Amino acid sequence: MSRWNNRSILATTGLVALSLLVSLLAAEALVRLVRPQPRLVITPGGLYVPDPPGRYRLTPGYRGRIYNRAEYDNEIRINGAGLRGPELEPCAQGVMRVLALGDSFTFGVGVDDSETFVASLADQLTEGGHPAQSLNAGIPAFGVPDAESWFRRHGTSLEPDVVILAIFLGNDLVDASPDREEVLIVDGLLVPGKSPRGLKAWLHRHSHLFAAVKNLLEQPGFRPLRERLGLGEPWKVRTLREEFGVYKTTAEGELGPAIEVTDVALGRLVAQAEQQEFHLLALLIPSEIQLDPDRWQQSLASLDLDPGDYDPETPTRIFHALLDKHAIPTVDMGPLVGPRLAAGDKLYFRLDRHWTPSAHALAATELMRALLPLIIEEAKEEEGAIKSGSGE
Repeated sequence: MSRWNNRSILATTGLVALSLLVSLLAAEALVRLVRPQPRLVITPGGLYVPDPPGRYRLTPGYRGRIYNRAEYDNEIRINGAGLRGPELEPCAQGVMRVLALGDSFTFGVGVDDSETFVASLADQLTEGGHPAQSLNAGIPAFGVPDAESWFRRHGTSLEPDVVILAIFLGNDLVDASPDREEVLIVDGLLVPGKSPRGLKAWLHRHSHLFAAVKNLLEQPGFRPLRERLGLGEPWKVRTLREEFGVYKTTAEGELGPAIEVTDVALGRLVAQAEQQEFHLLALLIPSEIQLDPDRWQQSLASLDLDPGDYDPETPTRIFHALLDKHAIPTVDMGPLVGPRLAAGDKLYFRLDRHWTPSAHALAATELMRALLPLIIEEAKEEEGAIKSGSGE
């Protein structure tokens, strides 16, 4: 009799487990269909490799995809020089090489190779009668010191005519800080040092249902429950809190080490520009939080911060002071992007917060306007030198 009872219990347990599994699969399918959850995915692994004495670089020859499961899905091509885009061809006489340094905004998370601002800039210059070749050296999570270090070791041999240093105001000082959170390379991908591992990490990458529940528990109203469960502050909240660290009215003093190493890196880039005779131009990329009053207030409230202690213009002032000190010409996109956002232009992905193709094209146009006078003046000087040499 007990044998039949055991079989009955096992059968019942099996049915319950099967029902639970089917329910979870159905819920997963429903979430994917009705409300897909954003999550940056890079596949396959292997996009990054260690690059001592620097932190890391893009893997030469890598091929893959990058998508966030809700807003974009783009192919990634890393050429033999470790740059995003097609293989480099020999630069013909009269063709200008434009190299862009920076982080994920320069790399172009969310857009195709041909839609990044450096690719668009080369296209616009070429169409305007100034043939140009684009070199995209953007590497996600790089600050100015990382970009300068990469350029010193890998970029000088590319012999660029123009170098654009793109600076994301929302976190470049955080990424330059000696106290920043450690970033690990796991299976060729970047992983924050405090990120989960094992099954939890796998579910976060692949399950929309898991991500939906996780996102729900990350809402402010669930903070007491998270504390009772012993869960730390969510990664998204930690990242947002880090970003607001650069908006503090006291940031110039508190971020002293990051500002100091950025200052040194800028000085080295200027020295390289003088030595190799290329044009150096800075591009300031604002965070949407700086420009959207509603998002600014919502973020302050979600972090329970005193609005009087924060100013969205703080990092802009810091970087303008640094760039002015080194006499680096600067294109500040804030005054242009802000009004367009207010007018309803879609310049940032709603969930991802990186630039859309429209914003990249806008930046390319502004960079061309800044570069054209330099290009024209240089052409006149070369023409004058030729005439002088021929005795005319």
